[in-house]
Amino acid sequence: MAVALLVGVLAASGCAAQDAEEPKTSTPAGARSLDQHQLETARLTRAEATDYVHGLGAETPKDMTGAETDATPEACVPAITVLRRGWGEGAVGYSVLNLGDRDGGATTRSVKLTTYPAGRAEKVLASVEASLRKCPSVVFRAGTGGGPVEARLTVEDHAAPGEEALRATMVHTRDGIENHVVYEIVRAADVLCFFSATGGFGSTLSKEKKAEFMPVLKDELISRQVAKVEAALKAAS
Repeated sequence: MAVALLVGVLAASGCAAQDAEEPKTSTPAGARSLDQHQLETARLTRAEATDYVHGLGAETPKDMTGAETDATPEACVPAITVLRRGWGEGAVGYSVLNLGDRDGGATTRSVKLTTYPAGRAEKVLASVEASLRKCPSVVFRAGTGGGPVEARLTVEDHAAPGEEALRATMVHTRDGIENHVVYEIVRAADVLCFFSATGGFGSTLSKEKKAEFMPVLKDELISRQVAKVEAALKAAS
């Protein structure tokens, strides 16, 4: 199953019934969400993201609007909407961190944190997964203009920190350039941590060369950011 639920087992039989009703999770007890200020302080700092060039995105909660996603088939719309924006319907907080390669590589990375009302983050992630399951290929219009983009989508099983996680890859070719985007969405309580890595290279390159330039989302980066969000949730409780 693409969404990996990292939850503890229920209390052993013989314990109080009220204990058995509440599964333990890796997310600290207490606050289930963060306000805008707490979300911003939960971003990785320049010192914490030493492997990358650090830059804050210009987007703020007021930018969380936009036209309807133009994608076909219709089953793909929930997935493409979130993958392209980095946030799902109902989000009440939004914070962006852009990371580049220190060695000058072509891969660009984005970390977006969004916070939701109680239970909404879980529903957004479930909607994205269900959409991806029905969407091996999609046609959508890129925000940068030009003609429609025809892309292939895949979902991967991938263990990650947090309560559940989803990883997907999008591939499309335009003007002889093969574009690859790797996405990961991790849920910690009612906060979604959205990661993406984008890279492009000539479609005629050998498989070996393509592998060399393929964008990568490092597990260490994901773990570090999710851990900081979980610490913020604990501090807010």
